[in-house]
Amino acid sequence: MVRQTEGMLQVTSLRIAPVKALAAVSRDQVMLERSGVPEDRRLFLLQADGTVATMRQFPELTRVVPELDLDAGTLTVTLPDDSTARSDLSAAEGSVQTSLFGKDRAGRLLPGPVADALSDYVRRPLRLVLADTTGVGWDEGPVSLVGRASADAMGAPTERGRPTRGRYRMLVELDGTAAFEEDAWVGDRLRLGQALVRVTHALERCVVINYSPTTGARDWSGLRALADRRGPDRLTLGVIAAVEQPGEVRVGDSVERLDSRVSVGSQS
Repeated sequence: MVRQTEGMLQVTSLRIAPVKALAAVSRDQVMLERSGVPEDRRLFLLQADGTVATMRQFPELTRVVPELDLDAGTLTVTLPDDSTARSDLSAAEGSVQTSLFGKDRAGRLLPGPVADALSDYVRRPLRLVLADTTGVGWDEGPVSLVGRASADAMGAPTERGRPTRGRYRMLVELDGTAAFEEDAWVGDRLRLGQALVRVTHALERCVVINYSPTTGARDWSGLRALADRRGPDRLTLGVIAAVEQPGEVRVGDSVERLDSRVSVGSQS
C-alpha cells in the first residue's frame, strides 16, 4: 500500500562524484545497482602515506570536474584553467588496499595523465585508484537522498542568486517534501523510478558542507548552522538507503513511499 504525503514526490536532481573528492556532476539518469551507481565514487585518491585523500584535506579538488565513461574505458578531468587530462582505465595495474571511516577501500592503481595533473594541481603526490567493483567509494550507503526543502531550510550561501545544494553531494534530490520530512522515512521503502530502496538511517554531516561546491572556499559555517537549526545532537541532513531492487532512475521520476512504519524522529 502506498502512503501518500502532501504533494507529489519527484526526483528533481541526480548527482554523482566519479572520483571521490572531485566535483560532483549532474546526470539526467542513473542505473541504480544493489551496490550503488557504477560511476559514483568509482575512483579515489591516495596520499603519499597511503591514506585516502578527501575534501577535508583538499577542498580545492572540488574545482576539478571529472567525466567517467565506463563503456569507453576513459576518465577525463577538466581543471580550473580549462586544461584537460585523460587516462585509459585499461592502464590500471597492481592492487592497493586502504581504509576510510572504517570501510575497506581496494582497487588498482591508475597511473598516467590524470594522476599527474591532480598531483600538480594540489602540489602534493597523489595516486589514483580504480575500484574493481561498484560500492567501494561511498561512505554511508549506496543511495543518499535529500529533500530540496530540507537543503534550502539550512540557509547556505547562494551563488549567482541560486541555491548551492551541490555542497551536500547527494545522489538524489527530491521535491514535494516538507523540510526534514525525510527523517521520518527511516525503515520505509521507496519506489524510486524503477528501483526499490529502503531508507536505513539519517545522514550525519561533516565539515565538507562548510565549503563551496564550485570554488572550494570555506564560505559558510554549515555545521554551526545545522546545530542551530536542528540542535547540537542532531547534525543530520538527508537520509541513506539500501537498494532492494535495482533499476533506472531519471530526473522527473515520481517517488512513492511504501509500507510506511511508525515514523522515527520528527520534523524540526
